[in-house]
Amino acid sequence: MMCAAMDQNVLMLKEVAMDLDRLEKSLQKGVMLHTPTNDIDECCSLSVLECFRGNVNLLQATQKKLQHKLFKKLMNPMIVSNMNFCTLEETQKAICPPCNSYPKRNSEQFVKELRLLLQKATARLTWKQTRR
Repeated sequence: MMCAAMDQNVLMLKEVAMDLDRLEKSLQKGVMLHTPTNDIDECCSLSVLECFRGNVNLLQATQKKLQHKLFKKLMNPMIVSNMNFCTLEETQKAICPPCNSYPKRNSEQFVKELRLLLQKATARLTWKQTRR
């Protein structure tokens, strides 16, 4: 049963990544957004996800429905729980910078960094599955 739940989590993360790929094709260039980079403390992954989620609606995309769908999926408890890479104690000790402290980058870089975060979560889940 545990393996089936992990499979579903991996599928959900991959589905979000595919939506991101489709959304990327409809983005208008020139938008600058606060963009966390992949070198952040792993225990800050939840706050990084919140930063990305908050900025998804600021992207200038022609596919507004897809943009809203991605925003909602990034709030899905299944996605959120898979971004928690640390124990509660480790997360509470982590000093996570606020979203507006990250440098502003163009929409292509924003999407690239969000994709990396999703891939990291997918890889972690897949690794957990192979260890069982």
